[in-house]
Amino acid sequence: MSVDTAERRLRTLLETWGGDDRRGDVTTAVMLFLLGLLFLEVGLVDLFSGGVLGSVTPQPWWRVALLALGCALTLAKRTHPLTALAGGVAVTAVDITWGGSLAVLLVFWDLLYAAAMWTRPTARRWLWVTMLAVTVGVAVVAGEVERDVRAFVYTGLNIGAVLLVPMWWATNVRQKSELAALERDRADSAALAAQLERERAADLVRLGAAERHEAVQAERAAMARDLHDVIASHLSTIAIHSGAVLSSPPDTERDRAALTQVRQSAVASLSEMRSMIELLRADAPRDPLTAPGRLDRLDDLVGAARDAGVDVTVDDPDDMAKTALPAAAGQALHRIAQEALTNARKHAPGAPVHVRLARAGTGVLLEVRNASPSGARVPLAEPALSAGTGMVTMRERAEGLGGSLEAGLDDDGWVVRAHVPVPEVRP
Repeated sequence: MSVDTAERRLRTLLETWGGDDRRGDVTTAVMLFLLGLLFLEVGLVDLFSGGVLGSVTPQPWWRVALLALGCALTLAKRTHPLTALAGGVAVTAVDITWGGSLAVLLVFWDLLYAAAMWTRPTARRWLWVTMLAVTVGVAVVAGEVERDVRAFVYTGLNIGAVLLVPMWWATNVRQKSELAALERDRADSAALAAQLERERAADLVRLGAAERHEAVQAERAAMARDLHDVIASHLSTIAIHSGAVLSSPPDTERDRAALTQVRQSAVASLSEMRSMIELLRADAPRDPLTAPGRLDRLDDLVGAARDAGVDVTVDDPDDMAKTALPAAAGQALHRIAQEALTNARKHAPGAPVHVRLARAGTGVLLEVRNASPSGARVPLAEPALSAGTGMVTMRERAEGLGGSLEAGLDDDGWVVRAHVPVPEVRP
């Protein structure tokens, strides 16, 4: 067996039989009994001889039996400390009538220590009062009997050493144990607080990551809207113009080839842009951000549509296009009008378009209406001419400001009707 193995087994044995529990009490009782046998063997008896004390001299085995009884009482000192102490007082009283022995006195000290250690606070106070009274009482009796102050002091010191020192020792140990327990609780609380702080920091990191992700998604949605509003409308115009040229008799073969290449490039660009928009808008939340452009530039939109061959009329009885509106409202109305005009050119080429602006309560009403020969929207010859998000974008712009958007067929054709609240506008 190695030295390390022997040390580990010895440490385990000491922890098993020396712990502060039932096994430790058994160990203490056995050690007290063996130590008491040693004291009896060397003759440490008759500590209180003379007078009425020590008037009986028992057989040696009686002292061993009395010691064994006292050691047995120590097994109950933790669960029933006062009962064990009462038994110890009886055993000690019998031992005193036999002259007294250091072996039984050690047992009594252990029982008194246990009573002061493990009883309730009220019982401890009564125990202190009782032992102080016994100490003073015995000292006074000894002083009166001897008629000597020295006897009073000497007896008081001896009795106090027997009765009060174990109690003082137990009180000191208990206080230190309570302080140690408080320190452990404080350390556990600090560890718990640190753990909670770490969890809070982790939650903040996750929250920050979620907010960053949300911001990225929002920016992607805004980019998708702006790409559609700014680029798609221009590319759609290129595709529509080139289609119109191709549908007319060509002047030269070279011009036709060039226009064919322009159209192919425009359609390919629109197809790629549609893929980009769908990617950017994936799982993106709605937000009210808008691209630059105000309602006071409505004339530019109308002029561009007329240049494209669209018959556009504007009805603005309240002169809303020239009214100073909040930036967000003006931009939203501008983009909705731009998208509606673009859709009209795509789905109803050649049909007249009527744009109407008016006050509507505390808001602005924008209506873009176009008629078509069949009374229905015309399907596109090239699916790439539509990104498929125009209606969603218009609705997001209106609802993002607390407004609404409706689009659909009525008796006169296709109509897009948007209402954007503007508190500053009064009827």
